[in-house]
Amino acid sequence: MTTSSSPGISLKQEGITYIAGAELPCLIVNVVRGGPGLGTIQPAQSDYFQATKGGGHGDYHLIVLAPASVQEMADFVDLSFELAFKYRNPVMILSDGAIGQMVEKVWLSPQKERSKTVPSWATTGKPSTRERIIITSLDLDPYAQERFNQKLIDKYNVIRENEVRFEEFQCDDAEYLFVAYGISARVCQKAVQLCRAEGIKVGLLRPITLFPFPSKRINKLADKMKLILSIEMSAGQMVEDVMLSVNGKVPVYHFGRMGGIVTAPDEVVEFLKSKIIGG
Repeated sequence: MTTSSSPGISLKQEGITYIAGAELPCLIVNVVRGGPGLGTIQPAQSDYFQATKGGGHGDYHLIVLAPASVQEMADFVDLSFELAFKYRNPVMILSDGAIGQMVEKVWLSPQKERSKTVPSWATTGKPSTRERIIITSLDLDPYAQERFNQKLIDKYNVIRENEVRFEEFQCDDAEYLFVAYGISARVCQKAVQLCRAEGIKVGLLRPITLFPFPSKRINKLADKMKLILSIEMSAGQMVEDVMLSVNGKVPVYHFGRMGGIVTAPDEVVEFLKSKIIGG
């Protein structure tokens, strides 16, 4: 397990892609701050592309979890290790500076005993009864490398089918939908309440896994929505996945603050109103 904040994660990218290529379990925690470059130490969500689209070189994916509370920050550590070992794949907890410095009550689960089972892929020295185990991400045979890449693609497709996680808030009768993760989702919960008080039927879908992304659910919800807003503390990154999920069924807009500014609920409400009137 390793942790850092944005620029530090950038420095780790060569190692992360090697770990993905070597199929090793690993947990990386990124408490995101504003950028690019050194940027600011204030909270942001502008590392979405880096986390979900690679960040390093080659065809690979991380499993990415986005906590929205201090409780989830704690819970997702255990979950991340489970997923990392299950799929032999690095997992990232993508948080932000707001949740990273937030104080909330947390229930800590009982400590688990360390597993005494040695994975079959682990390097434990070579007894005479088996072949040598080598952990590497290098293969100079292009056909063998292609077969390995296809193996990874097949694994990612299994993850897409089995590990999608999300939470819905007042979506049953909603005519408009917010899609937001992390601290932005908490802001949007309040924005939903403000909208409902004015008679505007809004719901919220909070992706918990950013990879795999809840594309199928968003696509289904789009059937009954008039428009969808992607709320992010960035110039607009997750909005691309939302648009791909919606596939042109309804208009999709992005609203976000940058530079370390946390979006306010009333700003979200006013932006939605402007699109309803403008539409």
